[in-house]
Amino acid sequence: MRTGQIIAKHRTQARLSQSELADALFVSRELVSKWETGLSRPSRKMLEAMAGIFAVPKDELIDRDAILSEELSSAFPPGYSPDTDTLKYSLNTFLETLNERDRSVFIRRYYHLEDPSEISEKYGIKENYVRTILMRVRKKMKKFLKEERA
Repeated sequence: MRTGQIIAKHRTQARLSQSELADALFVSRELVSKWETGLSRPSRKMLEAMAGIFAVPKDELIDRDAILSEELSSAFPPGYSPDTDTLKYSLNTFLETLNERDRSVFIRRYYHLEDPSEISEKYGIKENYVRTILMRVRKKMKKFLKEERA
């Protein structure tokens, strides 16, 4: 089940409308709708707030495997469609090749689901530079996976 579907399920179980959830989170109803339809993804802070509202662990609100597949699909060579265990192994092996900063930025973004703005604050670098690091790491990953398959 995708993250948006999970959020919608918990919102419905909590007997909240999208507007009521939006009000509780201080966001627009349109943004909640985008989360639920998969057009946007809530930040880690929003997930934590929703987890509190729904009284569930934050990890219960996200589909990590889907997020990894969605966000990192451009880093996969053509025809690369591993099962989850193979993907996890390949990612861990790849991460060992990165310098500490790039590895940390990657993990914060794709494991902890932090926004680039949150990562930039932690490292004292500009948000655009975080995006550049992530783009370069995805390119390195694509090359790594292609060579790993060969």
